Amino acid sequence: MQNEIKLSVQEVILQEQFQQAKIVAGKNGLHRTVKWVHIIEVSEVSNLLNGNELILSTGVGWKEGKATLLSLVQQLIDCKAAGLCIELRKYMTMTDVPEETIQLANQYDFPIIVFDHEVRFVDITESVHTLIIKKQYQMITELEDYSRRLNEVLLETDPTEKILRMLYEQIKTPVIYQTNEGLVEIVSKKTKKENQYLLQMINDQKIEQSDRIIRQKIHVWNQTFAELMIISEKVSIHEFETLVLDRTVTALAQVILRELWTEERRMAKESDWIQDWLNGEHTKEQIVKYLAEHKLDINPKKAVVLLLNVKQLNIASSTTTYLKMLLRHIFQEQGFFLLSADLKKTIVFILLDNRDGNDCRKRIQAGIEHALKSDYFKDDFLSHIQFSVGKIVNHLTEVKISYEKAKETAIVRDQASNNLSTFFYDDLHIYRLIYAAQEQGILSEFINDYLKPVLNYDKLYDANLIDTLNVYLECNGSKKETAQRLYIVRQSLYHRLKKLNELLGEDFMITPKRQAIEFAVSAYKYLNKNEQTFFKGEKLS
Repeated sequence: MQNEIKLSVQEVILQEQFQQAKIVAGKNGLHRTVKWVHIIEVSEVSNLLNGNELILSTGVGWKEGKATLLSLVQQLIDCKAAGLCIELRKYMTMTDVPEETIQLANQYDFPIIVFDHEVRFVDITESVHTLIIKKQYQMITELEDYSRRLNEVLLETDPTEKILRMLYEQIKTPVIYQTNEGLVEIVSKKTKKENQYLLQMINDQKIEQSDRIIRQKIHVWNQTFAELMIISEKVSIHEFETLVLDRTVTALAQVILRELWTEERRMAKESDWIQDWLNGEHTKEQIVKYLAEHKLDINPKKAVVLLLNVKQLNIASSTTTYLKMLLRHIFQEQGFFLLSADLKKTIVFILLDNRDGNDCRKRIQAGIEHALKSDYFKDDFLSHIQFSVGKIVNHLTEVKISYEKAKETAIVRDQASNNLSTFFYDDLHIYRLIYAAQEQGILSEFINDYLKPVLNYDKLYDANLIDTLNVYLECNGSKKETAQRLYIVRQSLYHRLKKLNELLGEDFMITPKRQAIEFAVSAYKYLNKNEQTFFKGEKLS
């Protein structure tokens, strides 16, 4: 089919204007593609051509220098011109074409065609351009037909192999399909041994992208899932083959997306078993058996629970399914296998780490950051999703612990959203104590025991001593730094500190009382996250 779509020099010389023309060099290059006809009468052409032009000339610009013609032919070869047609009548004769030029053209299969009579270049140009237009129309027709047949195949089951076979039948060049997991399919007329050798050359990066080889990644959500290659061993790849490849890549991306969707929905039906695991109701033997029965060839070194708070999404919606598919692929690239369960407005992921080493947390962080930067998370309804990571555990039966800590992390991050930027339970630090004290119902009592005089004073006099106390503690008692952060003069700060001494006692900066007050201030911020005047660093009077 490709020989019918592209216009070759061979087809051009069959036209009426070339009936008496002679091919004096480069007969093996008649397969070269012609995309345009161009008339040139100068000796420097490197900046005048785009490639695949059939050059017409009378030789008026270089008739007196044989070296000039040799240089011109070399330039045309370098610019990937289709061929050179010379009128040998008024300005040149065959004796003006040196043997060195003929040898050069034969070496690179560059056709040189001569006319020993006067020809009308305008007739040649019109004839060839008419052929080009016909070829363009034919190419569009073939592409539409190919796209239609692709759509029909997409409706069938297991269409990947059929699509690859259809691509090969369309372009008649070897087709190689390689997934990220290492699955390789080669469609060609070569022997198995020849295909293996070809694949080895590609894997060893001995075959680079060129005019005879095209490699195109297959993307879903801007993530690479596979690669499709076509290799032409004799001629350059034509525009038609490139367009066919583009349509095939789009079809294969749809197949991959459909397979991911099907797998995600299948796994969603097993949510009940995952929930029981999160609740600690399965033994190690039961967990291992489950993974084996589902053909999950994994040997997890660690496990951790990742929570997604999706308050604005319907868990059963297609958007949520796509979200889980995207995250599954992102974290798989980081070395994790994911199992998920849907719980009201939360998606729970169990991340099973398949890699050795101590960089588990680092890879989780990289996966979350990758997800947040993806185009999928730029939509308004996804911008409010909150990630929370539990404790990383070393045994599958400890997933319940990680789950409980992930829930605690989610609660704390939601309550202290203005003060926490971490996703991890291990980074909660003092907030773990604050959360525990709140759960036991003693947090408000503790805050009152240490901060009540200051809070009552602020309420009575509409003051901001609690702000001053917070900044002063954060600055480790540095009066200069505290004044700078509060945008006040040192004398005003001294007045405020004197009042704090009266309300809290002269020993409020002495350990362990200072530690208790710092905890109370952090707890107060935690419980009053929505207050607009607390700890923003505004100018105070």
